[in-house]
Amino acid sequence: MEKKFIQYLLVSLIILFFNGISSSENQIPTEVFGSPPLVSSVKISPSGKKLAMYVTLKNGDSAILVRELTKKEPLRPVVTSDNKSLKLLGFNWFNDETILASAWLAEDYYQTKLDNVRLLRVKVDGSGFKPLFKKRHFKDMPFIPPQQSIIDYLSDDDEHVLVRVRTSSYRYPDVVKLNVDKNSIDILQKAKTQVVSWMTDQEGRVRIGRKYDRDAEISGSIIFKDLKTKKWRTIWKFAQFSEDEVSVLGFGEDPNKIWYEAYNHGRIAVFFTDLSKQNLEPALVYSHPTRDVDTYLRYKKGSDEPIGIGFRDENYHLITWDKEQAQFEKSIYQQFPDKEVHFGTTSDDGNRYILFVENSSTPGSFYLGDKKRGTLELIAQSYPELVNAELPPKEVVNYKARDGLDIEAFLTLPKDKNSNLPAIIFPHGGPIAADEAEGFDYWTSFFANRGYAVLQMNFRGSTGYGYDFMKAGLGQWGKQMQFDVEDATKWIINEGIADPKRICIVGGSYGGYAALMGVATSDLYQCAVSFAGVTDVLELYDSSRRYGGEETLKKMFGSKSRSELREVSPVNLANQIKAPVLLVQGEDDSRVLLKHGEKMRDALQEAGVDYIYIQQENSDHFLTLKWNRLEFFQETEKFLAKHLGN
Repeated sequence: MEKKFIQYLLVSLIILFFNGISSSENQIPTEVFGSPPLVSSVKISPSGKKLAMYVTLKNGDSAILVRELTKKEPLRPVVTSDNKSLKLLGFNWFNDETILASAWLAEDYYQTKLDNVRLLRVKVDGSGFKPLFKKRHFKDMPFIPPQQSIIDYLSDDDEHVLVRVRTSSYRYPDVVKLNVDKNSIDILQKAKTQVVSWMTDQEGRVRIGRKYDRDAEISGSIIFKDLKTKKWRTIWKFAQFSEDEVSVLGFGEDPNKIWYEAYNHGRIAVFFTDLSKQNLEPALVYSHPTRDVDTYLRYKKGSDEPIGIGFRDENYHLITWDKEQAQFEKSIYQQFPDKEVHFGTTSDDGNRYILFVENSSTPGSFYLGDKKRGTLELIAQSYPELVNAELPPKEVVNYKARDGLDIEAFLTLPKDKNSNLPAIIFPHGGPIAADEAEGFDYWTSFFANRGYAVLQMNFRGSTGYGYDFMKAGLGQWGKQMQFDVEDATKWIINEGIADPKRICIVGGSYGGYAALMGVATSDLYQCAVSFAGVTDVLELYDSSRRYGGEETLKKMFGSKSRSELREVSPVNLANQIKAPVLLVQGEDDSRVLLKHGEKMRDALQEAGVDYIYIQQENSDHFLTLKWNRLEFFQETEKFLAKHLGN
């Protein structure tokens, strides 16, 4: 078995570097888009002497491969998963001999489904694939809780990590100090009522807690531990989705000074303050005139001070304060002038580093850099079969909603075509999220390769455009947010891009909801495709009450009555749907439970709608597994061809 796997791996690596699609080929095989990236992650070890890759093999298995850079050896597997019981998620280096991996399984708990993530230890010699937590750690718990949140890798400690996990309380997390090799734990910070997350300073001390009180109107707060008094005090209070909301980004060398996000003249900005003072004096660090700066702090090895933030300017360059790092990044940008560059892991000495480079028409490539040698080596392609393919880029467009609100959208057109096209209207999920112009999007590339124009719109309620724009979406499920999607459809028709008789609305999660509402409330669409779409808004609200999320949804729905929630639920509007529907739902979806798909299927059947229902085994909310993703793309392709034409 091992020999067979190694032979297969060698074939895969040949494909990795040499196989691609000729640019003369018009239609790329569905399996290319219907498969996860061959390589989705590459990381350098602390010493800089080893590489590790997360790959998805042709048979759908996941694997972590390791390569010794100082030896002329091929990549070799240190762990594989068939993704049936535990589904491998990702990994990080702990030291040069140990990798910490995460895997998940969907579990039924109190009439709902949860993604239960487990932490695993993987030795690079292929031995010691063991869980980091044992049953004895949760002896007082009714179930084994999720373990994915490593909050501190403790740069000065080569034995431990800090993990946010529930051990003393079944409702709120502790912070435990976990010995990676011995599987022993010590509770560093015991759970506090209503504290849902913790943050450490640069010395590994738990200093920040974020609280959520589901029963309070001012439900959110940030607490801070004073080093002198050893006491916790509240430094901010805010209501969810309010302009007072604050999010701490992290600490610097001074243990009392933090960087945080807050609104500044209606847009999220980055601030700095000294928490040792009773009266906080916020100092504006960075803001943008038209965009929210929703970001994170960036550090480099050997320094406790942040070097910049993860926000990108109009050229997709990172905001960097450290002059040496900024100069280095500038030299990299010059080598990839039309690409978005993601700076990955680095060796402890800062010499070797990983880059991931992509844009909307080019799948990502991984590079290994060496500063001393002055080299930058291509080491892997995320989609090797697309290396030579000509894929269309996204174009930023704007339109006005019916009430005059400006909406940003992204248009992807098939090669050398721009008018009277079959079209896909593609609203995003969330809905408090957003699509972007940059970054490779396998959905839009697939649709455009099949000859469809694709329009994505950041309807009101989307993030990134300021507080007022986000707030304008609250309470607008099935209403103003849906009107923005309709207005985008009318725009693409009026521009002469779309054939009004060949338009399908497609989406996942909230986008799936918008797709079903689109055909239920409008005659603009000839068909709809919904993956993991919310179909019963009242059911979504009721199920959220089991785990304390109902207050969030109340604000998203606008505190509507139960009858009003029924009125904006596709499951109750099936008799208004005249267009064919493709409905796909995963059995292991913990965000939108299986009952949403089942109830919508039954409603479509009763209403006599032309529909196809597919219930995917082992499928989650994100089409993580290859066979689920491939089935979805194959069925969607056939469905679109039937109802829109090739």
